[in-house]
Amino acid sequence: MTATKYQSVYKEKPRNGKGNSYYVSVYLGHDPLTGKRIIKKTRHDQYGNHFKTARDAYYEAERLKEEYRRNGLPVNNGQATMLDYYNKVFKPTYKGEVEESTWLSREPIFDMILKWFGDIKLTQINPTDCLRFRNWLLSDKKGYSQSYASLVYGLFRQLLDSAVELDYLTRNPSRIKKATGAISKGHHIIHYWTLEEFKKVIAKCYLGDIEGALAYTMLNLYYFTGMRVSEALALWWSDINLSDGYIKVNHTLTNTKDPDKKRKNYTKTASGMRTIDIPQDLVELLKWWKKLQYDNLPQKGDDHYVLSATDEPLHRSTVNNVVNRYADLAGVHRIQAKELRTSHACLLINKYNVDILAVSQRLGHAKPTTTLKYYSQLWRGRNRTVADQLNGAVGKIEHPNHSLVDFTGNQYVKVR
Repeated sequence: MTATKYQSVYKEKPRNGKGNSYYVSVYLGHDPLTGKRIIKKTRHDQYGNHFKTARDAYYEAERLKEEYRRNGLPVNNGQATMLDYYNKVFKPTYKGEVEESTWLSREPIFDMILKWFGDIKLTQINPTDCLRFRNWLLSDKKGYSQSYASLVYGLFRQLLDSAVELDYLTRNPSRIKKATGAISKGHHIIHYWTLEEFKKVIAKCYLGDIEGALAYTMLNLYYFTGMRVSEALALWWSDINLSDGYIKVNHTLTNTKDPDKKRKNYTKTASGMRTIDIPQDLVELLKWWKKLQYDNLPQKGDDHYVLSATDEPLHRSTVNNVVNRYADLAGVHRIQAKELRTSHACLLINKYNVDILAVSQRLGHAKPTTTLKYYSQLWRGRNRTVADQLNGAVGKIEHPNHSLVDFTGNQYVKVR
């Protein structure tokens, strides 16, 4: 290797011993992730042609420098691994953009992705690697639900998209081939309890102790208000007007390690900030539970969690445990805690044929179309009305006493 008069251009003897060959070795600074020196070496130009002269090599060296100055990172810079990029670029940005509860639920997913790709350089991840990961998520061996696999693979693609956006990659390898496309969430199946099933479940609650009384109150509160799980868990008694029979929903309970940040003064969406009128039966139940609760609390006042026997907020998993426990005791199919909200919507739609605008407002949806998107398959009440109206439309028909068709087939069957 011999330096030439051109910066970053070197001359070396070819292997066949004839003439001279030239190559470029350009120093482009330090990688911001790894701290390593970035050096680009090449023996041909951007079109794949070998350098014939030192001057040709010099032009390519200058082009590479200009490309680096323009883009911040050189194309084909393969120094950064996915783990480096995730820890130093993606994680600080993503964590600052989402709720803490969202981050706590997503962090294990990113850890899973890093177990697959953490040690691989970003530029070395290819469509085949993406396809293997995709197939692994959908394999029977792992047993992940379709919706969970969709979430994991979606976050993986989002991570690679950000690397493209910041010029660490020229293309997202998970978007190059059709086979590595997004995983669909699967069919949206609605599970809910009918009023008869709900009555069977709550009939198993023993009201002679705190646990049973809390479970009975909890199930009724969710079933007859349609609140989100986190909204009801965040309720204080000051949010409920037992005289006029309504609940103000303006807080949500988040999954966070900091106890001072658990109760947020907002809901999932702006439309979630709402007032829900409640039936008198539920008013009387809440009065009964409030007295029972206060008899077991040392403090007085209205700033206590409604769904709690200790004045500490419950975890959302507790609601799921209560639902499953009493569903099993009643011999009724299990549903998720969030599907008590669906059960409320079903009760309004199927049992009482409530109009879509009222259902939408009660559930805290921004638009009635949102309600239709999720619950249109439950809307049977109007269909029943239409069916009843169609009944008897044909009226009485006079039929001939013999067939009017000249049938010539060989499969004639006489009707007895």
